Amino acid sequence: MSLTDPVVWLIIALFYAPLHYLLPVLFLFMTGQEDGATRRRLIRRAFINATLSMAAAFALAIWLARQGRLVPAMLVLLATMLVPFVHILLHRRELRAPTGN
Repeated sequence: MSLTDPVVWLIIALFYAPLHYLLPVLFLFMTGQEDGATRRRLIRRAFINATLSMAAAFALAIWLARQGRLVPAMLVLLATMLVPFVHILLHRRELRAPTGN
């Protein structure tokens, strides 16, 4: 099997997706002190960000792998795991920022 085989990418996705979705949610629970409604909103945003970044990461990784550039393809998958964390931290900064009324 090669990395151009869809079955290989399905297996990679099955291992990648739980980390990509569950680590940001775990981070929210462990570090957050928000109330329930705010935490649910942050979790929803984290899931949306994880879905979008995962789709973009796989599109780019598959494209790179088909060109024979496997190391950059895997680095893209690893690097995009940080995207939901960046968005969580940015949203928390927005929540803590004083309103300019």
